[in-house]
Amino acid sequence: METKNETVSGNRAVIPLLPTYKRICTLKRFFLLFVLSIMMVKALGQISQADTSRVYMLVNLAKEKQQQGSADSAEFYFKEAGKLAQRLAFDKGMLQYAGHYCVFLYQEVRYNEALAMAKKQLAISLKLKDLPRAAAAYNNMALQYQALGEMQRASEMLMSALNILSDIDRPTRQDSSFLRKYYNNLSSLLLDMNDLAKGLRYAIKSYQIAEELQDSAGIGSSLVNMLVAEAMSGKLADAEKHCLELLALGRSLTDPPMQLRALINLADIYCRQKRYEVALLTYDKAQALLAKAPPGNEVYILAGLSTVYKNMKRYGEADTYFSKALALAENELAKPQQMELLLSGAEIKEATGSYREALDLRKQYEQLSDSLLNSETHHTIQELEVKYQASEKQKALVERDLKISKQQRELERKNKWIILSILAMVILGVFFIFSRFINKLKRKAEASRQESRLLEAKLRGEEEERARTARELHDGVASILSAAKLHLGMELVNEPKTEGNDVNRLLESALKEIRNISHNLAPEAVLEEGFAYAIEEFCRRVRSSSLELNCYVIGTLPKFKKDDELLLYRMIQEAVANMVKHSEATEGIVQLVATENRLAITIEDNGVGFDVGGSKSKGLGLKNLLSRTQLLKGVCEIQSTPNKGTSIYIEVSATEVAESKKMRGRKEVIA
Repeated sequence: METKNETVSGNRAVIPLLPTYKRICTLKRFFLLFVLSIMMVKALGQISQADTSRVYMLVNLAKEKQQQGSADSAEFYFKEAGKLAQRLAFDKGMLQYAGHYCVFLYQEVRYNEALAMAKKQLAISLKLKDLPRAAAAYNNMALQYQALGEMQRASEMLMSALNILSDIDRPTRQDSSFLRKYYNNLSSLLLDMNDLAKGLRYAIKSYQIAEELQDSAGIGSSLVNMLVAEAMSGKLADAEKHCLELLALGRSLTDPPMQLRALINLADIYCRQKRYEVALLTYDKAQALLAKAPPGNEVYILAGLSTVYKNMKRYGEADTYFSKALALAENELAKPQQMELLLSGAEIKEATGSYREALDLRKQYEQLSDSLLNSETHHTIQELEVKYQASEKQKALVERDLKISKQQRELERKNKWIILSILAMVILGVFFIFSRFINKLKRKAEASRQESRLLEAKLRGEEEERARTARELHDGVASILSAAKLHLGMELVNEPKTEGNDVNRLLESALKEIRNISHNLAPEAVLEEGFAYAIEEFCRRVRSSSLELNCYVIGTLPKFKKDDELLLYRMIQEAVANMVKHSEATEGIVQLVATENRLAITIEDNGVGFDVGGSKSKGLGLKNLLSRTQLLKGVCEIQSTPNKGTSIYIEVSATEVAESKKMRGRKEVIA
């Protein structure tokens, strides 16, 4: 206090020299500390600025990895950006991270996680009073709710986004780009609600804005909803035109996801046009692009293939692809598209006779349909749309649409139970008719088997009788003629005569003819030397000066049972006999061609031919030929024209013959 009193007294002229020096040093130290403080604050600011810039750098790096298809790397950099922004309490960086990470999660079909991130994006944008970003957050929330099947919430969020943009007095290019996206998303929502006219209208609005902005990617996105609305409305020519335009745009931009989306929709359009083979080829092209696109596209291809095969009535293949699509649907398919898949699956199961599974799928479809397309959701969406259109001075048009939609809903509600009742009756009727049809087929199959058994028994009897006759000719008549020839030869040695030589030649001719008859009746060559040799030997015996009959064997013939080889021998014998007796031919061929386990037989001649459909054809032994072919489960085609020769084609499979014999054998044992 004393010092202070002294200071206050004001005796400045008598202050000693040493205290003045100390004061100067104190001032210097204060100045030095001030400068150091400024430098530290500046350094800290530079460090903070570098850290916040790193947040943006990590987000951009994550986006690059996402575009390259490296999902794991992209997610790693997104999370690093989020952690850094949170540690720095950097709201703008957190907003940037939340928005782009939400888009990434949506493309990865992780809707619940994307919804949580969109809510965070909304909270930060409202805190910063960034209305365009808030609109983007509402839009992102709408997308997730739509994918999760909460259509009412989706419409509320989307209308909130549109209302925010409507309040902007001087919209920027980015605002217009956002408006285009929201129109396009509203179109998608309305299409999922089966409101095709409005869906197409908003898709066209989105397309027009994209053209004004010269936004190629936006044009592609808008084209998707336009062509989907046209396809669902039955305007398939317009839909195909826009789809091809989308495909060309995707190729020019080198955008595999856009190309994949175009190919999937183009295949669906071809299916609706009943150009099923083209649709299958288009789905093959789409599958080749799966590796270059985000997840969630394979299920659309599998579901589309299932629909194509269902329409082609190839229900087994349709069921296979449906099962694969259903396994992916819960995790990769949005709720509205799951509804379409369930309905298609119910139809496939019904076609394959799996009525219980068909009923279960239809129940799931009805439950999902009621939850997505209920009247309350329709009503809410219509109300929100009315409010928005009123702000754009289009209230009268929207109210008219609302009235029409309400009338449609009332009509659908009234017809729903009627349709279900009719469907149940149809299913019962189909089941009854199908049961009768199956029983009829069983009776027909049993009659066919009985006819085959009778024919086999008849043929066995004929073969036994032929063998017996052949033995009698060989052992009886042939032996007598041989003895007569021997005696005659001995007499001619003692007393040669011209008449005796003639008789000897006649006996030789008779013996040869009897041997031929014996071989034809009982062709031991089939059992001993092999089928091919037997046919060649038969053709050699038939060949004469008036008929040049050639035999060709191509390839190694498949192995048949001896009974089946004998049956084939008789068929060729029957066909050649008809040639000799009726055709008046001078040339003929018998050709055997082997391919794997199948045998193709061709018998042709240059004879007078006949009318295959006429009465004469029934008396040429062709009925026996067809019966024997049927017994071997083969095919027989006869082509003939008067004065142009005859061609008989027979084809049998060693495997089918063996299986047929095996089945008939089992049936006989059971009986």
